[in-house]
This record gives sequence, C-alpha cells and structure tokens, in this order.
Amino acid sequence: MSSRLFQFVVVVVAAFSLSCVRKNSTIPKEQIAALTEERAPAVIAIAAADGDRYTLCSGALVARNLVLTARHCVSKALTSNPSCDAAGRSHNGAHVDKDLDPQDISIYEGPRVRPGLDAPLARGIRTLHPQGATLCDADVAYLVLDRPIYHLPVLPLRSHAPVTEGDVVVPIGFGGGTANAVGTRVPRKTSQVLATGPGANARTGAVLGPREFEVESATCRGDSGGPAIDARSGEIVGVVSRGASCSALGNHVYTRVDAFQKLTALAFLQADRQMREAVAHRER
Repeated sequence: MSSRLFQFVVVVVAAFSLSCVRKNSTIPKEQIAALTEERAPAVIAIAAADGDRYTLCSGALVARNLVLTARHCVSKALTSNPSCDAAGRSHNGAHVDKDLDPQDISIYEGPRVRPGLDAPLARGIRTLHPQGATLCDADVAYLVLDRPIYHLPVLPLRSHAPVTEGDVVVPIGFGGGTANAVGTRVPRKTSQVLATGPGANARTGAVLGPREFEVESATCRGDSGGPAIDARSGEIVGVVSRGASCSALGNHVYTRVDAFQKLTALAFLQADRQMREAVAHRER
C-alpha cells in the first residue's frame, strides 16, 4: 500500500470512529433526568374495559385530545404472540380482530393508576390505525378523546427522520419497571437502539420489519403503546409493540412513528375537528 493511500485510509477510519463516538457519546445524567421529569406526566395509562376487567396499556398525549399508542391496545386481540418476518409480513395469520369500542377505552394520569377505581380523565371517541389485521410493521394507533386535557404537557413527535442504530431513548410506561408492578408509571433507564429494520438481530432474536426498531432495555406488561423518547431532542420516536420477557435484554420491538406521516396527519385533523365540533355544540 502506498503511503498516500495508507494516509487516506487512516483519515477515513479516524473520521468514522469519531462519528461513532459522537453517536454513542454519554448524555449527561442531569439532562436525561430533566427530560424525564418534564415528559413523564404526558405519558398516560389506557385502560380498555371488558365488563369488570381492564386491559392496561400506555400512551402519550400528543395533542390536547389525541393520544398515541399501539394498535393492539385499541383492537381485539386474536393472539398474544405475533410472529413477523423482516418484510413486515405475519407468519401466524391475523393478530387483531375488530376495534374495541372507543367509549370503552379510558385515560388515566399519575404515577400510579387503578382503572375502575380512579376517575378517568377522558374516554375515547374514535380510533385511527393502519389498515389490515396484522401487527407486523404496523402496531401504531391514535385515540381521539371526548374532551381536551389542558393540565398535562403535550409531547412532540419526530416526523422528519427515523431513529438509527446507536440512538439513545428513554422508554416510559405503566409496566412498573423491574418490579413489573402494572399500573405504576416508570421511566426505564436510558436504552440504546440496537438495530433498525428490515432485518434480524442474530444475537437477540429480534426480527424487525422496515418500520420497526429494537431497544436493549426490557419493557414489561403494561408498557405496550408507551413511547420511546429521544434522549437528546425529547421527541417521541416509537411506541412499544412486542418483546421478550420483562427481565430480558434486547428483543424489545418498537414501531417508528415517523413512518406513518399520513396516519398522523389524519389523526391530528380528526382531533382538531372534534375540538371544533365540541366548541360549536357548547355555543348553541
């Protein structure tokens, strides 16, 4: 190898190494703590009623009367274990049936919630989600509420760019953390994005569709639909779709929110329309 070529290779490798260091550089703990404290109140619990029984999920308030969550939290489940390939196709048929009645879905706030005992903040009035009956590569939904929520912060969505491997996110949900105390809102430790789809992670077993990504830290029952928040920008980049056990590292799959821009635009349009119709009704 000539000395000039060798110098070029060294420069390229050095530049690549520097970019990787910047990508995975440590984010100050106080910055993450401040972001978590600011964002956590906007992460709310979603409880779907079936008689006296409730199924608990998580979601994020993204407009005064609009919640972002997972599709499997607003539709009737046909299986609890979706099997997907890297093209976003199902290997075990349909995963969900018809939608739940939005009026049977209630919204709760606070660090600890008790569906059925606590008074809900609001109820659903309409659900919006991708078409089809599988959750592979499409486990995202919006819930339009019957009333606005003004006292909680609203979380921004990242719509301009996807997450990339090495990004650092903060998952927040009502899975109760390592204790798996479902109903307790717990921000997990910062979690690195291990892989993005399409593809498979041979080390963890995660299979990712084109609109999915994998994080390292465990998410638990009750965290479904909860947001992954970019630790630098504070934007929501994905929602919990499926994963391994609560204690496992890796194989925790999120659906990217930036991949559903048309759905997001329609959801915000419907939420705004609902607000204007409610105002017009009160003024009659």
